[in-house]
Amino acid sequence: MRSTLQRLLVTFALLALPAVSSAQTMFRFPASQLADQCGNGGCTVSAYKDYGGRDYACGGVRYSGHTGTDYALVGGFSKMDYGVWAMNAARGYVEASVDGYYDRCNYWDQANPYAACGLYTANYIIMRHPDNTQTWYWHLKAYTQQFARGTTLACGNWIARVGSSGASTGPHLHFEYWVPGYGTDDPYAGSCGTPYTRWTAQGAYRGLPGITCQ
Repeated sequence: MRSTLQRLLVTFALLALPAVSSAQTMFRFPASQLADQCGNGGCTVSAYKDYGGRDYACGGVRYSGHTGTDYALVGGFSKMDYGVWAMNAARGYVEASVDGYYDRCNYWDQANPYAACGLYTANYIIMRHPDNTQTWYWHLKAYTQQFARGTTLACGNWIARVGSSGASTGPHLHFEYWVPGYGTDDPYAGSCGTPYTRWTAQGAYRGLPGITCQ
């Protein structure tokens, strides 16, 4: 029989693990990996989801309170002007979208969330998937969204170009995964994050996930 201390240690270890959602949708990388897009080092991970001072792999590629993954354009505004496409990571439909806000932010106006580069002035798309989960695509380039609300899409369509709208300090795609009844989850699996990946091919730390659809 286990000692009381052993039972307490096991209980604590279980409680310390992040909760695991029951969602089953698996994702591809949410942007184009063509050679002139995010391929050949054209995009890089600039921040993962924050787990209280560490990322899913127990590293420090995060910032306080960050709820998604940021994929930055290597080359900054020049790369943004050339055009890099965000892509829907799984089949579903366009549930919500906002467009038309200023998209060349290089700072975050924390004092005024409704300012041109404030928290509430991002261009974005929210996709709803068959298991009722959502994926969020934030900071999009103005007037580049390709599909109207309610449009059903197979995985891997070009949905808008990556920009720098809202609370953004440079061109990047903020990709976020949301589970009903749970909240924001993390598609990455790691020793300091969730135990199950939601990527079809997660890839290496600081690398980009694969492009295979579920």
